[in-house]
Amino acid sequence: MNTLESQNDRQARELGDKVSRMKHIAFEIEHETKEHSRFLDGMGLDFQTARSFLGRSSNHIRDVMHSGRGDRRAMCYIIGAIVCAFLFIYYVVSSFRTK
Repeated sequence: MNTLESQNDRQARELGDKVSRMKHIAFEIEHETKEHSRFLDGMGLDFQTARSFLGRSSNHIRDVMHSGRGDRRAMCYIIGAIVCAFLFIYYVVSSFRTK
């Protein structure tokens, strides 16, 4: 009889340990879920901000393209200057790399 009681007590302790581990795992999962939910909410806000910024930028570009010829000419000069500046910087950087 004592053997059965000691086995029963041992199995009860093992079961209690397993339940305690499962409870700890459940709390960790809950914590991770809340943390990921906050992260995803922040990402949603970031994407919404980026979408708004891109929308305003595309509207501005559309307005510039629909405006008068002088604005287009100025835009072409600016774009050409930027391309030339990048080519110049690329040439300078590549010449220093080969040395």
